[in-house]
Amino acid sequence: MLFRSRLAASGSDLSALHRIEFRLHFPTRFKADQAVLKLEALAFATTVSRDERSGRWQIVAVKRMYPVESDLQGLRDKLEVVATEGNGSYDGWQARAAH
Repeated sequence: MLFRSRLAASGSDLSALHRIEFRLHFPTRFKADQAVLKLEALAFATTVSRDERSGRWQIVAVKRMYPVESDLQGLRDKLEVVATEGNGSYDGWQARAAH
């Protein structure tokens, strides 16, 4: 329930669709590209970019969805598996009301 409190405190309408961005990082472009295929199979829109400071590859995976805790927990579990399989890391999510 903490995430719902956090979203509500920021003025989000919890009954509205949100654009939720999930961030993952990978050591190589090849590993990031492999992860993109898995994420797109899970109906995420993805973008890949290189973090110039760390040299790691970042994926921003986006879904438009209602901010339901059980759904977000399920996605977190799936994203952690995708990250682990690619020697990467899952770094969490952030939400914005979808327009």
